[in-house]
Amino acid sequence: MAGSGSGSGSSSPPCASCKLLRRRCTQECVFAPYFPPEDPHKFAIVHKVFGASNVSKMLQVRSILLLELLSSMDHSASLLIRLT
Repeated sequence: MAGSGSGSGSSSPPCASCKLLRRRCTQECVFAPYFPPEDPHKFAIVHKVFGASNVSKMLQVRSILLLELLSSMDHSASLLIRLT
């Protein structure tokens, strides 16, 4: 997450995942680039279906297909939630 370094006085809100998981969002947060604070529902569904730990592991794999993977996970999670 974008911040100014050391601070507890960060002016940026936590990403959607850190907010939902009630964690401190740091500059090294793997979720922040993909789950912005403006779209908390997206992370909530992905977390409910896949779990934060599994999503974190997938995000740490740097590949060209990462954005497609996230889009696919979001779509799959949304469909599974609708079916239940």
